[in-house]
Parts: sequence; C-alpha cells; structure tokens
Amino acid sequence: MEKTVRLDKETFLSMAKVLGLDEEDYHLEELFTYVDKLFPNFKVAEDIDLKETEPMMTLVLPRE
Repeated sequence: MEKTVRLDKETFLSMAKVLGLDEEDYHLEELFTYVDKLFPNFKVAEDIDLKETEPMMTLVLPRE
C-alpha cells in the first residue's frame, strides 16, 4: 500500500516565501487549500511512464 504524501502548511509557507509571496497575504490560505488538494496528484504524475510518448505540438498563433 502506497503512503499518501501531504504538504504541510509550514513547508508551503516556506516555498511561498522563496517564490516572493508575502507570508501575511490572506490569499495564501486559499492557495494552500488548492495546492494541498492537488499535491497528492503530483506523485501519480511522477509514476507515469512517458518514454514512448511523443510530445504534443504546441499551437503557435501568428502575430498580427
């Protein structure tokens, strides 16, 4: 059985500070809630084998 990895708030706030976000910003609480819900999916993405998968073509729109 695989252990679920959680992101603790202290680590999140440390990363936010390194990225230049204000630790006192009240939006960080809402952002933490979203990131906390998404974080376990990162482990799932790490385990996906893409060796045989071609990269997607990026759509580049012409400049007018």
